Order: sequence, then C-alpha cells, then structure tokens
Amino acid sequence: MKVNGTCFLTSCYLLGREKEKEEKKCRPLIRIIGDRFPWQVKSAILSTLSIMIRKGGMALKPFLPQLQTTFIKCLQDNTRTVRSSAALALGKLSALSSRVDPLVGDLLTSLQAADGGVREAILTALKGVVKHAGKSVSGAVRTRVYAALKDLIYNDDDQIRRSSASILGIISQYLEDDQLSELIDDLSKLSTSPSWSARHGSVLTTSSMLRHIPLKISVYPLLSVVVACLKDASKDEKFPIRETATKALGRLLLHQIRSDPSNTSAHLETLASIVSALQDDSSEVRRRALSALKASAKANPAAIMIHVAIFGPALAECLRDVSTPVRLAAERCALHTFQLNKGTENVQSAQKFITGLDARRIAKLPENSDVSEDSEDELASG
Repeated sequence: MKVNGTCFLTSCYLLGREKEKEEKKCRPLIRIIGDRFPWQVKSAILSTLSIMIRKGGMALKPFLPQLQTTFIKCLQDNTRTVRSSAALALGKLSALSSRVDPLVGDLLTSLQAADGGVREAILTALKGVVKHAGKSVSGAVRTRVYAALKDLIYNDDDQIRRSSASILGIISQYLEDDQLSELIDDLSKLSTSPSWSARHGSVLTTSSMLRHIPLKISVYPLLSVVVACLKDASKDEKFPIRETATKALGRLLLHQIRSDPSNTSAHLETLASIVSALQDDSSEVRRRALSALKASAKANPAAIMIHVAIFGPALAECLRDVSTPVRLAAERCALHTFQLNKGTENVQSAQKFITGLDARRIAKLPENSDVSEDSEDELASG
C-alpha cells in the first residue's frame, strides 16, 4: 500500500508539473496574438494553440475564457488563414467546456451580422463546436441552430451552403422526432425548387444526415421520402446535385448492407441508382459512384458480390473511361467488388466482365492503396 501511495503522489506531482508547463507555454501565446503581428505569425500561434489544446486537454481549462475570447476575435480577422485556424481551434476548445450554450449563442449572433469569409469561418467554428460538444448543447439552443441553418442551406454561396448542411446533419442527431420529420419534409419541398442552390442544399443536408443518423432515416416512412428525393436528384440537370445525390445513395447503401445484410431487395434498389450514376455524363459523378460502390464492397463484399450482374458491365465500361481519374477509381473499385486479391477463382470469375489482363493486373494492387480516399472531408462535406 505504501508503494501504491508513493506512486499516486508521484503521479499527482508529475501531472501538476505538466499542467504548469502547459500554462507557461500558453500565457505568452495568448498575449502575443493580441498584438499587431503579421497574419503568418497569428496563424502559426493559432495552430500551436490548437495542438496544445489537443495534447494538453484539461490542463488548459483555466485558460478557456481567454482562449475562447481570442479565437472568437480572430474569426473576424481580415485574413482567411487566420479565420480558418481560429475556427478549427475554437471547435476543439469547446470539448473542454462544460457550458457550451453561451458560445453557441455568441456564434449564432455573430452569424446573423456577418457576411462573406467571416460568415464562413463562423460556420466552421460552429461545426466544430457541435461536433465536439453537441451533447452539451441544450435543446433550446439546438433549436436556434436548427432555425438559423435551415435558411442557409439554400444560400447562393457554395461554401456557406455546404457548411450549413453539414452542421444540420450533425445537429440532427439531437433533434426530436417531430423536428426531424419537419426537416425532412422541408428538404423534400426544397428538392423540387426551381432554384438549383436550394435543390443542392436539400441533397447536401440529406447526405449529411445519412452520415450521422442513417438508422433514424431508415425508419419508414422517412426512408421512402428520402429515397424518392435522392432518385430525382440523381437525374438533376446540375452535376453537383447528381454527385451529392450519388454520395448520399452510397451512404445509404453502406448503412443497409451493414445493418441488414440479408435484405437484398433494398440493397438492389439503392445499388441500381448508383449503377446508373456509373454511366453519368459527368466524370465527377461517375467517380463518386465508383467510390460509393467500393466503400460498400469493402464493408461487406458478399452483399455486393451477389449483385455482380447488375454492376459488372457498367464497372467494366468505367475501366475503359476516357477520364484517367475515373479509370483509376474503377480499378480500385474492381479490386474490392470482384475481390480480385482474394484468390485466382475470383480473377477467373471477373473475366465475365473484364479482360484477364486487367483482372490479373488489378489483383496486384495493394489492398489499402486508397485509404485516404475513404476519409470524409471535414471542411467541404458533411
């Protein structure tokens, strides 16, 4: 017991010393960033503070008010890099706070008065806050966030639209059932709007929700409404809408094969829309469809392989695509959908759709050569 007590006291001492070190590092940085230094210096300081928040954690809690004030002030900076760094740091800082409502309230108030790049930075900060501390936001404040962002998802500015949709997807995890139904109903109406930005905002939000609450979306009758909107969006005249719809359908298929792998009829309905996207006029849409198909194949190869007759011919066409990025994406997709690296029998089977030369060449690709492509872009998508 004496040894344990000594170890405990030693640990407390070391933790105390570590806290002192973090405090000594933090104080001068907070003081300096308020001075009139070039934006490069401010950006470097903000990045350093962000790293310290991640590594120091609760040791920096005494500085939370000062850091929060500093970051909020930097959101108004004239330089985009400084604003972006401050927004990301503020999101991480919120995880240390036990009272997030005042911060979210301040951001919403600033959002109403801001425009352009400042508004974009505030939205990035708000996204970080709801991502890291969404559970701590009260119902009343969540409702304020919901109300404010519903009007921004059809903003003419593409980045504002994307950020707002992404945040709505995150906050949807905490919405009441009636609010969620209302949101989906609103998105359904927006999906038929004559304004392409409104239609885009609708499908962006749906895609974000399918990332964060696919299980809730899958509950009938919500699913039928969502699927109908996505099918219509996948045929829209604007390719960004078709691409986002394909991404959303990919997320839906991924959820379906994970949660209910035996429901092949549901898989087939979603897969058919993705296969149609493989033949889209836009190379961006084709590439997105390949990524969606590949992700599902990696998650549950057997559930996808049984539909090989559906996607096989379209995938083979993509391997001969005029676009190099599409061809490369098709190779990685073929590797996983045909399971080419899992045995010579799969290489043989794949030759019903692709040449033996292609099958053998693709089978030699590293299995995880495309890991970076599977990650979600935290800034541009939701």
